[in-house]
Amino acid sequence: MKIKSKSIKKFLDVKIFTILIGIALLSAGCGGGGGGQGQRVVLNMWKTFDDSQTLQELISEYQQAHPNVEIVYTKKNYENYQKDLLNALASGSGPDIFSIHNSWLPQYLDKITPAPDKVFIYKDYKNTFVDTVVKDFTKDNKIYGVALSVDSLGLYYNKDLMGSAGIATPPKTWAELASDAQRIKRSDGRGYFTVSGVAMGTSQNVNRAVDILYLLMLQKGAVPFSADGNNPSFAMQTEKNGNLMNPGLEALNFYTSFANPSDPNYNWNLRSDYSIDAFANGRAAFLYSYSYTRQTLLQKNPNLNFDVAMVPQPNLDDPAVNFANYWGEVVSKQSKNAAWAWDFLKFITSKSSLDKYYAQNKQPSSRLDLVELQAADPEIGVFATANLTAKPFYRPDQEKMDAIFAGMIDNVILNGIAPRDALARAEQQVTAIVRQY
Repeated sequence: MKIKSKSIKKFLDVKIFTILIGIALLSAGCGGGGGGQGQRVVLNMWKTFDDSQTLQELISEYQQAHPNVEIVYTKKNYENYQKDLLNALASGSGPDIFSIHNSWLPQYLDKITPAPDKVFIYKDYKNTFVDTVVKDFTKDNKIYGVALSVDSLGLYYNKDLMGSAGIATPPKTWAELASDAQRIKRSDGRGYFTVSGVAMGTSQNVNRAVDILYLLMLQKGAVPFSADGNNPSFAMQTEKNGNLMNPGLEALNFYTSFANPSDPNYNWNLRSDYSIDAFANGRAAFLYSYSYTRQTLLQKNPNLNFDVAMVPQPNLDDPAVNFANYWGEVVSKQSKNAAWAWDFLKFITSKSSLDKYYAQNKQPSSRLDLVELQAADPEIGVFATANLTAKPFYRPDQEKMDAIFAGMIDNVILNGIAPRDALARAEQQVTAIVRQY
């Protein structure tokens, strides 16, 4: 009898242990990305530009596959977005998932949580997304965000103005841009340009003026910051082919030359219309801007005869360089469902999901495998291809740095400060920002 009693007790112990293990495994499977039924999960998501309808198909598809998950989507007003977001995070009532600009990671690192290794492996992430996404949203091989799309600068050109000047193809180099601009420009003799070759040179009436300057600096080889991000270096000299050069200064000189009355490139000033309006009204032949500008131009002038090309490069012998401006999605450190949030972000940035997203919302892709498919598209092909060569310009505080760079342009054009001195002053101001963090 004792032997039988011991056997029964051993059997019951094994049975209870097996049940406990099963419960533990079921619980682990419902902790995020496990699929199927489980404890109810609510993910609050904030974005600034996409309407809920844009993502609704993907949200519904994810919720159908995970019936225990509810995605609550909120479109926020861009003007108050950062203020509302920071206030919500400070009070502990912020969203699980939210958008940040591609230059904001330094400001938000302490507020967000990286992707778990089971969701994203760094090597796979690096092989999936264009380089600028990897550089903008990773740190120390940890993944902090994903991007649904990326928008890089392109060169819009007016075919009629070019044709009238006998120019058949858009410029491919800085020298060609300057030459073409001089052939196209027209003035009334009283300081007003009735037609400008290129809309650039000032800060106040040029859309995304600082982005253009960032682009030019990167194209010349400027290194925005030291590797540790502690010291700005965009005003430093570098050596190329055995010669000393100052890429930041050369870029600033080139940009401001188009608004400098004493420079042969002069074709733009503060009396010129706002750059997008000038291009839409046929008063500027070339415009640096992003893919979203196409729709604005068509709304302003449906009959405008224009197209878009890759931005000119300083030298065609060097690798092409572009500059991107876009938003990414991150997960709050406060989220109680971070694993689920990251699982959802991986789902909506998969190839099949983004295929559906772009079908409703045509945008240049963040994924390498979809950029190839978009390259021939007449509307976004140039911008998608440009994403392959886009580089980030590190900014520890985007708003303050943009203001400093706009001030640097103004110092040259409006205040008569020598470009070299304006550049040095800007670097000192950026250094002061870094010291605050």
